[in-house]
Amino acid sequence: MFRRISCKSLMLLALPLSTLVGAQDFKPVEMIVHPVSGNVSYIEGSGGNMGLFIGDDGVFLIDDQYAPLTGKIVAAIGKLTDKPVRFLINTHMHPDHTGGNENFGKLGATIFGHDNVRIQMALSDYAEEPPLVTFSEDIRFHINGDTVHVFKTPDAHTNGDSFIRFMAANVIHTGDVYRTTTYPYIDVANGGSFLGTIKALDLLIEVSDSKTRIIPGHGVVSNVAEVRAVRDMLLIIRDRVITSIAAGMTLEQTQKAGLTAEYDPRWASATRIGSPEELLRAAYADLSP
Repeated sequence: MFRRISCKSLMLLALPLSTLVGAQDFKPVEMIVHPVSGNVSYIEGSGGNMGLFIGDDGVFLIDDQYAPLTGKIVAAIGKLTDKPVRFLINTHMHPDHTGGNENFGKLGATIFGHDNVRIQMALSDYAEEPPLVTFSEDIRFHINGDTVHVFKTPDAHTNGDSFIRFMAANVIHTGDVYRTTTYPYIDVANGGSFLGTIKALDLLIEVSDSKTRIIPGHGVVSNVAEVRAVRDMLLIIRDRVITSIAAGMTLEQTQKAGLTAEYDPRWASATRIGSPEELLRAAYADLSP
């Protein structure tokens, strides 16, 4: 039995945790629900894209953004269904994907994630609540007339990344392994890997077909052809970094050598996350002897 709590109560529940995300102002943030396929949608707000699967069995949620947004998230879901959030999956450890864990746990949701999500959150001294149930390879949910397969990827964005595949709906949520906004961000400090990102994209391509709808961690719904283009770009960058290392270039020289120049107008971020410098830093670390 799940107890329903009003949106007003949810906002009060989230408020004390707002200090964890500094001075960020969440008041203007709106939750926008984007239909994807059947009863699968994603919610755009502030932070990573949240996956949403609704039906008679309840709500299956992927990630939960920041704690102060829980009330707005619940209100957005409440416009579509009166069913409770039963299961919540963390695609990885970062606060813009796990910040609402404590709130949703108090509302009765069971929170799942890979073993390394819980381990790495503890090692990094995160204040956010870690997943309560963890798995080593994969786990399946049979809910709302579909089988939802959650499975570990090669270490990519972090060492705890998972893909979530809705088998009947033919939809995959990738977490931050794949994004359509910037270059991949590889969190080396938390087990991320440039070469692992290529392997993870290979896996995504393998389990997708031309009709698969792909929800990225950040950005808009994508498809396997666009994933393949990103994977191919990373292969080219990989080969260029190999050449620069073989020529005796330092990391700083490699970052200034224009190895990503033709891709930067489309993919370069104006911040550190998603920047070509950080992408090359991760590639250089993986490829150096």
